[in-house]
Amino acid sequence: METHEEWIRRIDAELEGELSLAERALLARHLLGCASCAAARASHLELRVALAKSAGDPHARIVPRPVIRGRALAFWVLLGILAGLAGGWFGYQRWGGPGGSLEDTRAALVAR
Repeated sequence: METHEEWIRRIDAELEGELSLAERALLARHLLGCASCAAARASHLELRVALAKSAGDPHARIVPRPVIRGRALAFWVLLGILAGLAGGWFGYQRWGGPGGSLEDTRAALVAR
């Protein structure tokens, strides 16, 4: 069983962006069941916002996190698919498709 001090250290690490996805999921699961740690995380967020505002950022609300937008994700998936298709087409043009036995292929390589 982990103590609240250990969970608080994990909260700090999460706010700094140092936790892996699995560790963040474990922390989120713990925060659902532990009101004390959830309140501590909210306090840490409020403190960070107050520090950001005092440093001159009047629009500070939360710790910024990268946002993956749907269109950007769709673009990169489509680009990956197109790159795979182009690579497959190039490979087919260069080396041909599947067919024949292993011995036929070996004989073709030796004959060249």
